[in-house]
Amino acid sequence: MKHYNSTLASITSDVYKSKTAQEAKEIIVGHLLKTQVKDRDKMITDVAKLNNLNQVWRYFSNSLLRFEGLSTNTYASK
Repeated sequence: MKHYNSTLASITSDVYKSKTAQEAKEIIVGHLLKTQVKDRDKMITDVAKLNNLNQVWRYFSNSLLRFEGLSTNTYASK
């Protein structure tokens, strides 16, 4: 049985190393624009609305968890 990885997994360390919300948002959006993620446009819109680094990290974490069916937050489940 093959295990699939989220496309976001490849940018995890870069997002969590970010010093500002804007930097993290640019990493996420830049990556999403190069992919064929099903909810890409919604994710880009959602990320743009986030105001601080903790919100960005929470959204990103829940997006990764959502891929595994384990999301705990409304950011990723809307």
